[in-house]
Amino acid sequence: MAITGLPVRAQTLTPVRVTTALRLANYTPAYTALREGIFAKHGLAVEIAAASSVAEPISILNAGRAEFAMTGTGMAINSAIEGADTRVIAKMAGAIGLWFISKPGAGVKSLEDLKGKTIASYRFPSNTVSSPTYAMKSVGGFDPKDAGVSFVEGPLGSIIPTVVEGRADLGCVFEWDASIAEAVHGLEVSLPLAGVLGPIAFTSTLVSAAYAEMYPEVVQSFVNALTESMQLLHANPEVYARVSAQEFDQVPAPAIEAGAKRLLGAEGVVPRDPMLTPQEWDAIVAHDTAAGTVRGQGDYATLVDMSYAERAIAALVNKG
Repeated sequence: MAITGLPVRAQTLTPVRVTTALRLANYTPAYTALREGIFAKHGLAVEIAAASSVAEPISILNAGRAEFAMTGTGMAINSAIEGADTRVIAKMAGAIGLWFISKPGAGVKSLEDLKGKTIASYRFPSNTVSSPTYAMKSVGGFDPKDAGVSFVEGPLGSIIPTVVEGRADLGCVFEWDASIAEAVHGLEVSLPLAGVLGPIAFTSTLVSAAYAEMYPEVVQSFVNALTESMQLLHANPEVYARVSAQEFDQVPAPAIEAGAKRLLGAEGVVPRDPMLTPQEWDAIVAHDTAAGTVRGQGDYATLVDMSYAERAIAALVNKG
C-alpha cells in the first residue's frame, strides 16, 4: 500500500486518512493539495494511501480505516446496496481520460476506425475494455464483436509491449501509459475518449454519512482544499507537471511533460471545480451498468451531496 504524507505542523492539524483506487493521475488534485500545502492551509494533516482495486476503497471507508475514499463514482451504488450509508461529495474526474496508442501512422480518428481492429487492454472490467466497448455501442452505434473488434486482455503493464510487438493494432490506455508510449517507445497517441463520451462523473470522493454528520467542518475543509487545488492546476499548469513528477517519479520527465498537457487539455478530465451534476451522474450510471461494474441503480438525490462543493466554490468566488 503506497502512502503519501505531509508532516507539516501535524500537531495543530486534524488528521485525515484518504484511500484511493490505485495510484492514478485522476487524483492529482488531491496530490496537489497535499504537496502544495493546501490541505494544511485548511487545517488538515492528510495521509493518502493507494488501495489495490476500484472496490477496495469502499471497504476501507466502511470499515472506518479512512475518512475519505476516492474511487469510481459508481462504487457509491454498490456501497448502498451493501447497506453502507455513503455520500459522493466531490467530483475528481469529469471525463474518462483514455487514449489509443498505435505504431506511427496507424492512429484512429473516430470510432469507425476501430472496426476490424485488435485492441490491447487490461483485463475486464478494466475501463481499458469497458469504456471503448461502451463508446462503440452507445456513441458509435455498433457492436464491437459484429464489427470485428477484438481485445487482447493482459495484466498491468502489458498494453504497450503488446502494441510494440505487433500483437495488437491498438492499445487503450490511461496516462501515464499514453505519454510513456509516445515519449519512450515512439508510438502514436490518438482519439481521446473524453471527447467521444463527454461529461461523466468518472471518479469522485466519498465519505460516510455518519462521519459527515459528526464532523461537517472537516468535510467542508477537505472539499475547500480540493476546490482550491483544482483551480490552481488550471491557473498554473506547471504545478500539475511539478506535482506529477514528484508523485510519479518512476515516469520519465518527457512523459510527465507531455502527459500533463494532454490531461489538462482533455476537457473535464481535470475538473475546474468538484461539482457533480445529475447529468454526469446519469452518464456514469449508464456506463457502469453497461460494463457490469455496478449491481443496481442509484439515485442522485440520495447518494450525492454537493452542498460542500457549492459552499467551497462560493467561498473562492467571494474571496477572489
